[in-house]
Amino acid sequence: MPIANCKRCQRIFNKTRRDICPDCIAEEDAAFVAVRAYLREHKDATMAQVTEDTEVEIGIIISLIQDGRLILRDNPNLTYPCARCGAPTQAGRYCADCAKELTHELSVARTRLQKDGQGDAKRIGFYSKP
Repeated sequence: MPIANCKRCQRIFNKTRRDICPDCIAEEDAAFVAVRAYLREHKDATMAQVTEDTEVEIGIIISLIQDGRLILRDNPNLTYPCARCGAPTQAGRYCADCAKELTHELSVARTRLQKDGQGDAKRIGFYSKP
């Protein structure tokens, strides 16, 4: 097993599937249970209210959302900033507008790369002497 530093506490541990140590995984699981129970009772809570009442850090709540463990479809007031523009979002790293823009930019870049590479289509492969 590879040895790694925990992403959260920086302790050395035997890395398995996750980037955090078993102690931090246990803390994250406890935080998940606390936040999920709180959100079931308080559907209109904001991020500040959840953090204050559950004593779970905002970063942990956001990572639970981004990892797909916490789904906010029933909690309309629970948002966090988009990683690109700072607009409020409820899922993923980017808001809907930024995700759409990035998708468009990537498709334009892919099209441009495909056009640039068409002249090289005959050169694909390798040459060997008979």
